[in-house]
Amino acid sequence: MEQKLNLIEGMYRFDQSIHQWILSPCISLISDDLKNSCTDDMYIPKHCQFITWNIHSDLVFPNFRYQAILKTLQKLLPDIICLQEVTFDFLNLLLNEIWLQENNYYIIIMGNILDHNQKQTYGQLILTKNFHARAFSICPLYLSEDSPSIKQQEVKKYIIARFGLHLEVTIDLVNLQLDDVDEKRCQALEYFFKTMNMQNYMLIGDFNFGDNHIKEQHILQKYQLQIHDLWKDIYDIEENPGYTFDPSQSQISHRFDRYLLHLLQNLSYSIEHLNMIGLDTILIDSINNKRMNQSDHFGLQLILNFQIRAISDCSALAIVPAINMEPLTELVREQCDSLSNRWPIHISLFWPFFDLANTQDDNEEIILLPLRLLLAQFESFDIEINEIDLSIENHTIFMPLNFQSNKYIKQLHAQIKQLFSQCLCKTIDDNYNPYLTIGQLDGQVKSKLTLPNSVQFPVRYISILQKSTSFHVTYQLPLGSVLEPIGLNQFGHINCDLEEFFNQMNLYENRKSYEQKQEKFHRLSICFEEIFNKNTLHCFTCAFLPYGSFRLGLNGEDLDTVLVLSQQKSLENKTNLDQTFLRLRYQLPELTNLILDLLEKQIHHVFNNEIIDCRNIQAIYPILSILFNDQTRVEIFVQIKEVSVIDEIDLLSNFYEPIHGVHDIERLIIYVRYPIIFQYFLTFIRTWAQHTGIYGQVYGYLGGFSWAILCAYICHKFLSLNTYSFSLEQFFILIQKFFSIYSQFNWTYESLCLSTKIHYSDPTNVDNRGSMRILCPSPPFNNTSRSTINSTRYLIIQNFQHVHKIIEKTKNYNDTLKEILQLSNQFPNKTIQSILQLTLSGQTISELHQWVGYMKSRLAHFLTDCEEDCELFVQTDTKIEIRKKNLERYYSIGFQVNEQILSRHRQFYYSLNKFLDQFKLCSFRSDTMKFSYKLMSINDWNNQRTQI
Repeated sequence: MEQKLNLIEGMYRFDQSIHQWILSPCISLISDDLKNSCTDDMYIPKHCQFITWNIHSDLVFPNFRYQAILKTLQKLLPDIICLQEVTFDFLNLLLNEIWLQENNYYIIIMGNILDHNQKQTYGQLILTKNFHARAFSICPLYLSEDSPSIKQQEVKKYIIARFGLHLEVTIDLVNLQLDDVDEKRCQALEYFFKTMNMQNYMLIGDFNFGDNHIKEQHILQKYQLQIHDLWKDIYDIEENPGYTFDPSQSQISHRFDRYLLHLLQNLSYSIEHLNMIGLDTILIDSINNKRMNQSDHFGLQLILNFQIRAISDCSALAIVPAINMEPLTELVREQCDSLSNRWPIHISLFWPFFDLANTQDDNEEIILLPLRLLLAQFESFDIEINEIDLSIENHTIFMPLNFQSNKYIKQLHAQIKQLFSQCLCKTIDDNYNPYLTIGQLDGQVKSKLTLPNSVQFPVRYISILQKSTSFHVTYQLPLGSVLEPIGLNQFGHINCDLEEFFNQMNLYENRKSYEQKQEKFHRLSICFEEIFNKNTLHCFTCAFLPYGSFRLGLNGEDLDTVLVLSQQKSLENKTNLDQTFLRLRYQLPELTNLILDLLEKQIHHVFNNEIIDCRNIQAIYPILSILFNDQTRVEIFVQIKEVSVIDEIDLLSNFYEPIHGVHDIERLIIYVRYPIIFQYFLTFIRTWAQHTGIYGQVYGYLGGFSWAILCAYICHKFLSLNTYSFSLEQFFILIQKFFSIYSQFNWTYESLCLSTKIHYSDPTNVDNRGSMRILCPSPPFNNTSRSTINSTRYLIIQNFQHVHKIIEKTKNYNDTLKEILQLSNQFPNKTIQSILQLTLSGQTISELHQWVGYMKSRLAHFLTDCEEDCELFVQTDTKIEIRKKNLERYYSIGFQVNEQILSRHRQFYYSLNKFLDQFKLCSFRSDTMKFSYKLMSINDWNNQRTQI
């Protein structure tokens, strides 16, 4: 007997005792206190079947279609059903289905469906089997969240329901149907990602755009590391695009229906099944044998396994002393602890900790990256210990810390506890008391426990210990925003034979050089604080951070820095500077230039006569470049971030909105596992590449970041997970692996990427141009070697192969490493027959630097034209020469054809003139800034250089 519907918007369940659907009490999301645990009937099953289906509201054979849809759902009996375009007539049929009533389904009904007096109204439903939402809301889908003062434009509505996953862990399921207007759809999608990016959630439904909609795909790509399109997780969309919109009616095949899952903070997932349903057609006219689909959309079935992110007794977060303490502790451990060889001396921070030995591919993103970004805000410190003690109760021999050391570690512990509060709150003792664990008591203590002298050691890293047969360090995460350069204060892991080799080959950075960079960065930080502070800005926050080689502790040519300006939600108490910035916030070039002008004036004021050159470089991204008297060069990039969703989130910690250069470096640091070994390895490879003339992105080769990615991949893949000490021989094995792999790598057709989500990269992205593809570790995984051409790729591979042959013939790894570093730049190589020589001059050094920088910025396009349009093989030099006159610079480019052929090459002269015309049109060029070129044979070029 059919129930007469008298419903309002809300959540319903079927009461078997009265055989009616009754309104089930439920609170709104705003009223939901996440501190309250879920009840047993609020949990999503760990093995969960979802179905999303747009069932088509148009009244085209509704009785046939609706009955077929209901039979399909009855056959599958999903745990969660999300339906779109539900009409009152369909709801009436659905609620009278016996299978729905008997299987204890709850149903959340949107009010639009019930407004059946209006023509063709429809809305969404969420049905759940044997469990119900702890809270839900039906919300208008806004297009923006710029300001409370701006009237929000309401489009459609959506249902958002919250369920339990595990203990205090919840997930919000959103059933939505985005607008069919492109611009509104993009704004709504961006709004969702910005306003929900700190929650566990899944967006389910009809998104109204396909995989070829460029604007929408760009938004998905922007957030792709934390928002996973589950279809792309298991399918190559080139081979299986998964068309969910009926092509027979639309004439266009699209995958409109999707599951977008935000990376879970405390759980992981695996996809057991994902495919389309409702593919069977239904007979609507038996006489003419006319059939039709159940809807203009196919349903999308997903079976998902939720897995608890394991916290294991075989994992610990700890401080492992960076000095050899065996002389102090060896006797005690030998006498008292027969199992001492199974784990290192350590100070425990958290035990048990996350099990990182499993196969979850998001451990680095969800656990290690937030942890590293937190540690970057803590400076390294020293531990002091004055005694040895024992605990009969805990069967432990330990060393208590002095007061100051205890204070530091407790502060660090509290911050980490807050970071992983939901995961670790039940595994830790609130009365945390740190100490250095020496051993476990094993029988009688045979010696008197005394410490003749106090012990001090630095804390530069936090270690993650994992246990197989014994506990060993699997990750080292450094403290502080900047890694300390190798060789300055050496400690831990690195054997003396490797240190001696680096000293002999002069590979350590000079202390004076490093201190100059430190000093410049510190003074610039103060300088910026004078302009941007709480008195001058109320609506924006500002941060000044290093990235690149300085952040990695390497001896780089430049000190790369980024000034981040981030708009806040509050627009109250605007200062004059706030008002100016807000007026220009949608005119980013003008705003960036204003900031750079303010900085340049302040820098000149503070540093006065210490600057040789300070200029605004108008490249793809404006950069302020400064050259100081001591030859320290600083490059300042300005990044302006949109309004922050959550004001209290620290700029650095919010890895959902990465800071230029900084988060890329941080991902490298966690990926390599042992940063100090990575520093040694990258220093060696960079030095070799510089010596052999294949280092430098502006010249068409690989830049520093590309080399860092290549080295990081080798470290991650081949470093032992039990690296307590690192010798010269082990270092040689890494070098051997580097040249063996990259000399045989198929650079023409393959990409090198550190992320397992490589298929999220967009091949149409302009930054993916270039003849080698080395993808950065952060989305959208831009190609860091985008300036390479076929010619420079060939030269790079040739150098890889040359070293690989040297290594294969080796008898002594020490001598072989020296031989590799002593290889020199082979410009021009033996195949080059002609040289194009450019001469640039200026009246002052500052003018000359500007002129040379301008030439470098235009060089890549000219090289590409020479190869692609002129079909020439090109070899570029990686140095700018100074000859007789200090205010003249010479730059050379080699070609494999002789000068007679080249001089008659019409397309070459067209490309050359296009390149030279840019010098004539340069906006800042003065009369004293001159340039000329000369095309010459290789013999003439060599003769000219010998006469200098």
